[in-house]
Amino acid sequence: MPTLRQFRYLDALARAGHFGRAAGDCAVTQPALSMQIGELERELGVQLVERRRDGVTMTAEGTEVLRRARRALEAVGNLLRYAQSRKGTPERLALGVIPTVGPYLLPALLPALRASWPQTRIVVRESKTANLARELADDRLDVAIAALPVAGEGLCSVTLGEDRFLLATSLDRPRPPSPRRLLDYIASERLLLLEEGNCLRDQALRHCEAAGIRFGEVYGTSNIATLIELVAGGMGITLVPELSLRGRAGTPKVRLTRFPEPQPCRTLAAFWRASSPHAVHWQRVADLARPALARRIASRDLRR
Repeated sequence: MPTLRQFRYLDALARAGHFGRAAGDCAVTQPALSMQIGELERELGVQLVERRRDGVTMTAEGTEVLRRARRALEAVGNLLRYAQSRKGTPERLALGVIPTVGPYLLPALLPALRASWPQTRIVVRESKTANLARELADDRLDVAIAALPVAGEGLCSVTLGEDRFLLATSLDRPRPPSPRRLLDYIASERLLLLEEGNCLRDQALRHCEAAGIRFGEVYGTSNIATLIELVAGGMGITLVPELSLRGRAGTPKVRLTRFPEPQPCRTLAAFWRASSPHAVHWQRVADLARPALARRIASRDLRR
């Protein structure tokens, strides 16, 4: 009879594509993992993986067995989490957050979570939205905090609040014009944005396109702080979310300007699987994140 351990080893092997790496992920020896995979193949009477010199690939039969094995693992995981939920608190919280939120929200959110659930082991994963949605679906994450929209089946979301964009320009450059001429000013400057695949970049570009702004050369980086330093150095202008700002601007050489109403913004939300037995607890994560976010993006005295 196949065992859950064999299913876990098969799942790890499919993800790693290599017996050695999969064994390391499972904290077992390579011969032990290989033996269990071989035993599973004998039990089922099919070849699950094609062994190659540089790793392994799943056979067609192996892919189908893996799909069913993951469903079994998810069902057992849900059963264990349900039993744990009856004790009042989750045993573990795997929390995912996008990089343009994590450094600014987590310092306030994590202490609140620890105070609320002192016995819960909290694991944090920072990655792009698409990765977080995939890991939620695969049951590798419990909750993710990202900007709407998030594509994924079977997910529910709770809105945490809006994070407004501000225009960041160098103090060494001419002051931006009045709000009525602000869009023309942006169209005439070099726009600096995050790298492709980052949802903040997509949101900024959508705002520019909706406003009829033509953008020229776009610089790609994965860090908001880097963008602000580039602006301070006179390399261009950028849009920054209010959540990312400390004090006035985070650097003394940058001027921040608000847009006229309606101000461009992104909507942040918490996501989890609708089928999760811990849904009531994940709602608590959202309830703690909402005031932490509101405090972080409270109104500021900005230089014009």
